[in-house]
Amino acid sequence: MSSATGTRDQLRYLSIELTHFLSFREAKIELGDFVALVGPNSSGKSNAMAAIKLLRDIPIHGLPVAIARRGGFDQLRHRSSGRPYDPGIRINFQFGDAKASFYEIRLASLKGKQYEVKREEAKIYFGADEYTFVRTRDSIHWRDLIDGKAYDEASSKRRVRVPPGQSVIQFAFSEAGFWVSRVLSLTQNVEINPSRVGELQEPSSTREFEPDGSNLVSILELFDKDERAQLIDYIQSIVPGVEGYKIVHLADKLSVAFVQNEGAQGNREFLAKQMSDGTLRSFAIFVALLQPVRPRLLVVEEPEVAIHLGALHTLVQILREYSADCQVIITTHSADIIDDLDLDDIRVVWSEDGASHVSLVAEHSREPVRQGLITPGALLRSDALDPLSA
Repeated sequence: MSSATGTRDQLRYLSIELTHFLSFREAKIELGDFVALVGPNSSGKSNAMAAIKLLRDIPIHGLPVAIARRGGFDQLRHRSSGRPYDPGIRINFQFGDAKASFYEIRLASLKGKQYEVKREEAKIYFGADEYTFVRTRDSIHWRDLIDGKAYDEASSKRRVRVPPGQSVIQFAFSEAGFWVSRVLSLTQNVEINPSRVGELQEPSSTREFEPDGSNLVSILELFDKDERAQLIDYIQSIVPGVEGYKIVHLADKLSVAFVQNEGAQGNREFLAKQMSDGTLRSFAIFVALLQPVRPRLLVVEEPEVAIHLGALHTLVQILREYSADCQVIITTHSADIIDDLDLDDIRVVWSEDGASHVSLVAEHSREPVRQGLITPGALLRSDALDPLSA
């Protein structure tokens, strides 16, 4: 391990570039502290977020599993005029004030709907130090530049053989590979399923929140006093009258009970399965924010589902406050959420000519908002929140 000063807290994600990936022919998604992807159904919002899921799964589960979880290689390929093309993803990021780093992977088709890694490359910068690797079909080469001195090595020197369908970063033989693995694993997509939150849960030893909320109670058991107090503050802002929560052990299963103030009747406990979907969804999102292993990039898909308007404003405010420490991406159809955001936070996603596209908001849509003539949400409702490059 090098003495590189790049740490978790210095990491910042800059953008994601997609080439022939799912519905995208070619796109670049600029990131920030807080970003909202808006657009009609089937425009490509979820497909863009699927790229983040795939990248995260590579170091955790391996490339074959990551691809299988997205429906298989053939499903990843963008099709134009019926012809499939080979997909690629690039993620750009930065450690502190160093030069921008990147990781890129491109896949190629083989017979029988199989695939291979056509090219995989990374450049990681920490100040003047540089760590790189380049992997093609036939070779792997890595280079470390530390304090002005270069250390080069090729896979042939160590007789390293990486299967054609595997990622280099799954094999710990380069500094760049280690840091890419770290960068990818510090992202997380959250898609809360209230029924999984409400049902009795199996105990879990993992310290990382499951995206659907299915290990929520086990994560709650890890919270310290401050995290429990923060969680109660969050849920009280959404559901007035909630005094707290309790972890309930039922035989070999776990659940959570909400303690609610019933006025003159005193407090009453309600098991999670007795609570509304909106309450469970909000509560699970808050647990994801406070989990012990916190990501550096958190994706929350359609946070507005089943949440009433007053609570939704509060939820978005909390997510924006959280984005000061962890970058946040949301996908949304909600004009009310859009009204709570700056125009620079919005990315418009649309489908045209058989492909998805993504862009900042067009200047002619920005100007009436700046003049106070209309709100971003009203533009969205009237289908007039136009993209910059449409």
